[in-house]
Amino acid sequence: MASLCGRLVSRVSLVRHKGSNWLYSAARSQTTSSATTAATSDLDKYIKKSEELASKYEKHVDEAVARWAKCDEIYFGKERDFKNFPTVKYSVTHPKVRLGFLPDAWFQALYPITGVTGPYLFLFGSTTFLISKEILVVDPHFVEMGVFIVLMTGLMKKFGPLLADFLDKHMEKVEQIRYYEPLNALHRNLDETIATADEEITRASAVGSLVKAKEENVALQLEAAYRERLQQVYRAVHRRLDYHVERENTRRRFQQTHLINWVVDQVVKGITPAQEKETLTYCIGELKRLAQVHKSTAVA
Repeated sequence: MASLCGRLVSRVSLVRHKGSNWLYSAARSQTTSSATTAATSDLDKYIKKSEELASKYEKHVDEAVARWAKCDEIYFGKERDFKNFPTVKYSVTHPKVRLGFLPDAWFQALYPITGVTGPYLFLFGSTTFLISKEILVVDPHFVEMGVFIVLMTGLMKKFGPLLADFLDKHMEKVEQIRYYEPLNALHRNLDETIATADEEITRASAVGSLVKAKEENVALQLEAAYRERLQQVYRAVHRRLDYHVERENTRRRFQQTHLINWVVDQVVKGITPAQEKETLTYCIGELKRLAQVHKSTAVA
């Protein structure tokens, strides 16, 4: 019983320790991330309720352990004299008897002094002494004693085992109701409480991982938002750079076209009518010459 109570106290203390550590980590997470403020406030209420429940369990268990320790100190403490006042141990069955009513311990005590037949001779001699001294008077009604003894012996042989079985079953039922069932119920209650404490320990240890997972989730969301905005900035800058490149190319093409047209216009303006006539005459002559060459080549 004391070991069960000790195990329960240790688990309740561990639950409170885990809850306190988690509460501290949750408080730190509140300062680092504003997205988890609402969730941590609800979890703080849950932790507070768990702390109150653990305190009640711990107080109840401490009182039970104190009561058991006080009882143990009173009944089995250092001040008790176990030598002169040993612990009472009740025998499961009655002591062994002989002739139906004489304790066997009397015979065992006389064996070292009188031998095996000594107790019977002592019983017979004592009866003879009582009759001879007329201490035990045998009258006509003495026969009733013999009939009573025979009748009671027969009844005990016939119905004694049945009555003993009935009383044993009744006592077993009484012991089961008054002792074993409350003790088993207490053991089951303590086992359930220990199992509940183990579950709370597991939950308390998992709360930190849950908060960490939520923090990682928030961090991933922030990273995704950052990357999306970075992509938007990249596309905007890329469009502006494309605009400047196209603007520069258009400006250069316009300058080149304007320069070519200006050069052509200036060249055309610089040609005189005589130069134009000479050029045409020279071109016509060249064309005729080429035609002659081509014709001679074709005939050959």
